[in-house]
Amino acid sequence: MEVLSKNKLWTLLIAAIFSLSMLSCSEDTVDNIGRDTALNIIRANKWFDVVKTTTVSGGTPETTVLVAEGETLEFKSDNFAYVFTGGQTVSYPYLLETNKRMVFDGKTYEVQESIIQTVTRLTLVNNEAGVTTTIVFRRR
Repeated sequence: MEVLSKNKLWTLLIAAIFSLSMLSCSEDTVDNIGRDTALNIIRANKWFDVVKTTTVSGGTPETTVLVAEGETLEFKSDNFAYVFTGGQTVSYPYLLETNKRMVFDGKTYEVQESIIQTVTRLTLVNNEAGVTTTIVFRRR
């Protein structure tokens, strides 16, 4: 009988320690885990098609190809996205603030997809002063 109560006591003690450790995790810690996972996903492999579309409210959309046929873009750990062309490299600074918000080339964008669930497409949208800027990154 005494052995049974000691086992229950140890089980209760372990459960209490586990519960306290889970409660001590802040929301920032959980968010950073999601952000780190999202960073690993966008940094893995290359992006082949990247198109930026800018629309002034009521106007015609203007499209700019950031990564053309035969070029690739890679998000590197130095917080620059590099576009590798035939013999030249263009870079854009980026910072993934959360898994739902990225600063790309000086503008803050909302991430439309769940980066953790979708690895073939990344869509960034910025709405500022009647101007909508959308950047779509695609993998093959």
